[in-house]
Amino acid sequence: MLSGVLINVWTKLRKFSLDHDDLPTMIENVALLLRILTINIYNSSESIHLIFYIMTLLSSAVYLYVDIVSMVYCVFFRYGKSDLIAVSVILALSSCSCTCITKLIFMKVYAKDIKKIVNDFLKCDSQVLSNTRFAKNLRKQLKIVKRRASVIWILLVSNGAVYIISPFVTPGRHFSVDLYLLYGLEPMNKTPNYEIANFIITVGTGFGVYAMVSVAVYVIVIVGYNESQLHALSEELKNVWYDSEIFYNNIKHRITEKRHDVNIRKQIMNEFIRIRLRDIIKFHITNINMQHYFDQKFRPMFAVEYTIKAFSIIVGLLGGLKNTYLALPYTFVQIVMDCLTGQRLIDACENFERSLYSCQWENFNTSNQRTILLMLMMSQKTLILSAGGIAKLNFNYMMIILKSAYSTYTTLNSVVKKHN
Repeated sequence: MLSGVLINVWTKLRKFSLDHDDLPTMIENVALLLRILTINIYNSSESIHLIFYIMTLLSSAVYLYVDIVSMVYCVFFRYGKSDLIAVSVILALSSCSCTCITKLIFMKVYAKDIKKIVNDFLKCDSQVLSNTRFAKNLRKQLKIVKRRASVIWILLVSNGAVYIISPFVTPGRHFSVDLYLLYGLEPMNKTPNYEIANFIITVGTGFGVYAMVSVAVYVIVIVGYNESQLHALSEELKNVWYDSEIFYNNIKHRITEKRHDVNIRKQIMNEFIRIRLRDIIKFHITNINMQHYFDQKFRPMFAVEYTIKAFSIIVGLLGGLKNTYLALPYTFVQIVMDCLTGQRLIDACENFERSLYSCQWENFNTSNQRTILLMLMMSQKTLILSAGGIAKLNFNYMMIILKSAYSTYTTLNSVVKKHN
C-alpha cells in the first residue's frame, strides 16, 4: 500500500516537469498546489482531506500572530516613535508578505468564479484539434509559460527559504531579523522562547510564501494560456494564404473545367480561407471574453496588492537595505511577475495585430477582407491585466511604481533626518 502511494505521488510530481506542457496538466499542477490550501479550482465535488483544513487553519493562525499581531505590538507599543528604523523594518517585513492574505481571501470569496474561469479555459482548450500546427504552436508557447511560472515559483520559495534558514547558520542565537519581536515571547533569545519563536516564524513565513506563490502561479497559467493562444493564432494568420495555395495544389487535379481554372482557383482558395478565418475568429472572441471576465474579477485584488507593495518598498528603503535585503527582493519579484505576465499578454495582442496586416489580405475576396477588418477592429483594444481597472500591469507601470516609491522614500527620508 505504501509503495502504491509513493508511486502515485511520484507520478503527480513528474507532471510538474516542462515535458507536460498541455493546459489540463498545468491546471492539474496548480490545483494540486492550491488543494493544500483547501482551495478547489475544479467544478467537481471531490472533497479535500480534513488534514489540509487543519494544517491551513493552524498555519494561518500562526501567520496572523507573527505578521499582524506581533507587527502591531512592535510598531505601536514596543518601538513607536522612539525607533523609526525598527518600525520601518517591521512594517516592510510584515507588508511584503501581506499579499498572501489578499490572495487567499480572494480565492475563497470568489471560489465559484475561480472554478468558472478554469472550466471555461479547459473547455476552450478541448476545442483545439490535436496534431495540428495550431496545437503544436500552442504547446510550444505553453511550455514557455510553464517555464516562467516554475522560475518565479523557485525564486520566491528560495527567498523564503533563505529567510527561514539564515538564523540557523548564523553563529549565536539570532533570528532572521533581530528587530522583529513576537508578542509575549520576550526575551526571545532565552530558552524555551528562542526555540518556540524560531518554530513559529518558520511556520508563519513558510505558509505566507507558499500561499502567495501558489495563487500567483494560477494567475500566470491562466493569463499565459490566452497569451499562448494569441501567438498560435498569429501563426495561423500568417500562413493562411500559403495554406490555401497548398490546399488548392492538392486538389486541382480533380478540376474538370480547365477553361475557368483561374476563377475556380480563387473560389476554392477563398472558401478555404473563409473556413480558416471562421475558426480563428471564434478562438479570438473566446480569448477576449475569457480575459475580460478574468480581469474583471481579479482587478480589485491587484489594486489592493499594489498599494501594499508600494508601501512595502517605501518602508523597506527607510529601514535600510542591511535590514531588509530579503524583504525588498521578495516584493520586487512579486511586482515583476505580475507586470511580466501583463506585458507578455500585451505583446501577444500586438503580435496578433501585426499578423492581420501581414496575412496577405489584399489577395482575399471582399467577404474575407471584411472578416480581417472586423478582427483588426477587435484587436485594437488590447487585452490587459489591470489593477483596479485603471493601471495596466506592464513594464511601464512597473517603472512608475518603482520611481514613485523611491521618490516618496527620498521625501520621507529627508523629513525624518530634519526631525532627528
